[in-house]
Amino acid sequence: MAEQKKETGLNIRITRINVMLAVLLQLSCNVFADHFIFGPSMAVIDGRSNASAVKPGDTIYISGSRQLVILRSIHGTQSAPVSVQNLGGQVVFSGSTYGIKFDTCSWVNLSGKGTDTAYGFVCHSVNAGVIIGGLSTCIEVSGVEIYNTTWTGIDAKTDPDCSFLSTRDKYTMRNISIHDNYIHNTANEGMYIGSSFYYGYELSCNGKDTLVFPHLIKGLRVYNNKVESSGWDGIQVSSADSACFVNNNFIFHDSQAQVSDQMSGFMLGGGSSCNCFANLIQDGKGDGIDEMGLGGNYIYNNLILNAGQSFTGSGQKHGIFVGTQAPTAGKGFHLIFNTIVNPRSYGIDFLNTSGTDNEAVSNIIVSTNGAYINTANGSNLYQSSNLQVALTGDVKFINASAGNYDLQASSPAVNSGKAVQGFSVNSDFLGRSRPFARLYDIGAFECHDSSLLGLPEKKNTEAFKIKSFFIKDGHLYVCLDLAERNQLKASLFDISGHPIAEIVNSAEGPGLFKVDCFLGQLDNAYYICIIQFGGQKLARKIPVMNFSGE
Repeated sequence: MAEQKKETGLNIRITRINVMLAVLLQLSCNVFADHFIFGPSMAVIDGRSNASAVKPGDTIYISGSRQLVILRSIHGTQSAPVSVQNLGGQVVFSGSTYGIKFDTCSWVNLSGKGTDTAYGFVCHSVNAGVIIGGLSTCIEVSGVEIYNTTWTGIDAKTDPDCSFLSTRDKYTMRNISIHDNYIHNTANEGMYIGSSFYYGYELSCNGKDTLVFPHLIKGLRVYNNKVESSGWDGIQVSSADSACFVNNNFIFHDSQAQVSDQMSGFMLGGGSSCNCFANLIQDGKGDGIDEMGLGGNYIYNNLILNAGQSFTGSGQKHGIFVGTQAPTAGKGFHLIFNTIVNPRSYGIDFLNTSGTDNEAVSNIIVSTNGAYINTANGSNLYQSSNLQVALTGDVKFINASAGNYDLQASSPAVNSGKAVQGFSVNSDFLGRSRPFARLYDIGAFECHDSSLLGLPEKKNTEAFKIKSFFIKDGHLYVCLDLAERNQLKASLFDISGHPIAEIVNSAEGPGLFKVDCFLGQLDNAYYICIIQFGGQKLARKIPVMNFSGE
């Protein structure tokens, strides 16, 4: 009986092996339930012909190495995307214009299902590794290694042509997700996402020049990628004006070609409004982050090391650079909780003079040449709680020489930061909770040393001083001396606690703040004004007597 069971199990294993071998030997499209296998002879997978049976929720398997593959007219849905995966180990594309190209596709997830040490899809010795073009939208790319390109690693855009189908008024790219890829040794950008000609350019068609505006990207996630030794910018994102997030990427040795205006770890280009956070940018020849976008976005929790130090040309290179472009009306640039160490020039170079509500708050800048934050004449950059020192030892990192920029409990950055108004940063570079011990730490790391939990809470007892506070002729007059910029909230109540008026609820300071608030007829009585600012709360009793002034 035992021998019979053993023989039966062996037969099952042999059958499975034979089925797998049969699948891998296929050189054309074969249907196996909801799985479709395309061998190396199939360079084009077209939903209008050889892949017409593919429906939303199905899986396309690509087996065997070849020069390229084009995914054309493949369409899933949001709830049931089409999955494209490698089969039978790594699938390698090389020796052509590109490796993988999306053409007129939607809701397709390309996923290289490799091992811990290998990526399922590999593109090398090509012009571009992966192209998301041809009016494609709602595409996910992961598990791809790209190297030795003559242009870029990943290109995601459809440039306008004389059909005018991809102009801004006719087409919008949506829901692009690029994650967990490894891109290295590219001649130009590691990733080129969205058109850098947001403000338009002349296109010549049939002898006539026409001003065209490239399409926008609405919904972009670029995360968990590693980009190394790019010739130009590590990752460039332009024309992505909403729901754009660039986070948890690792950028090493960017801008190796040293081409002017193409030198940064991240380029947040024209028409972009992207939150850029928890990225490591290290040992590049360019700026760490170039901000040239629409404003209204937050750059935070980034670790930027040695920006521009290896640049052999002349000129400045900074940790974070903010250009002169005009942002969207009422919007500004927010640089918070970043750690910038040893930049070639300034830690932050802020040249914008037209934005409002700009702020550089709770950043660590270590600069041996004393170049911390530079602002252009006429710029409006609010600065607060930044730790600016000459040496890494002054910060008390855990072990900067070994690449550990977390904070010791005794660091002057611990419990010395502040939150910003209108945006919550609830985690640090490592994803740990922020704040940890009541107050925020400065920089990208929030110290989680348990010894901090027993310390008494710090309070800013000098957050504000009351210069004058009275009611006369139906007006409430207030004058406060604010020590810093923070959320100021003041409301008036009657003696029973019923609200009478909200005096102010906005970010104010530093300096004198005055209010003339008309209240109208008030009964002779006592009123209570409650003021909250900078962690301090004060209740002030105000009498109204003889309201007529007689």
